[in-house]
Parts: sequence; C-alpha cells; structure tokens
Amino acid sequence: MSTQPSLFDVPAAIEARDRAIEQVEANAQPAWKLHCEAAIRWLAKTRPEFTTDDVWELMHQRLNPMPHEPRAVGAMMTNAAKAGWIAPTDRYTPSARPECHRRPVKIWKSLL
Repeated sequence: MSTQPSLFDVPAAIEARDRAIEQVEANAQPAWKLHCEAAIRWLAKTRPEFTTDDVWELMHQRLNPMPHEPRAVGAMMTNAAKAGWIAPTDRYTPSARPECHRRPVKIWKSLL
C-alpha cells in the first residue's frame, strides 16, 4: 500500500476555497467593497438574473476603481448569496471581459 497522499481531498478543497475567498475579501478596500455590494444589490433588485460581468460593467460605469485582487467580486457574490439577495443557478455563460478569455461565469438569480 502506498503512503503517498491522495490528489483528491474534497474537505481540504472546500476549506482551501473558503480560506481563499475570505482572504481576497479581507484584502479588498472597504470603500470598494461598499460600492461592489451596492452594485450587486442594485442588479438583484432590477434584473431577474445577472453575472459578475454585469457587476463589473456597473462598477465601471460608476467609475469605481478595480480592486487589487479581481477575485474579490466572487467573495462579494458569495456574501450576497448568504444575505439572501441572490442564488446561484446551474447555468453559465461565457464572460465578455477580455481578461477572462471567455471562461464560463455563473448566472445568478435575483431574490430581491
């Protein structure tokens, strides 16, 4: 029997994900987080569904600076879901943001 650890450990993966989300949120500027939260809440009140691309677009329209860690938007979406504003769907759409290289982004359902 091998003593080599498994490549796959779901509980460790969940813990690492949650730790990373907490870290990127903690490192985001408080003013930026307030603006991002307001953008997510506005989208949740005005659209039945949206993606992080929509959050980025609204933030850009309002001339809010980028966070030093763009993954902070994901942490803010997670917070909004925990607050009951939005819920994830099982659907994805390709991102329109060039830096995302058309990777799939989750479609979120508004609950407000």
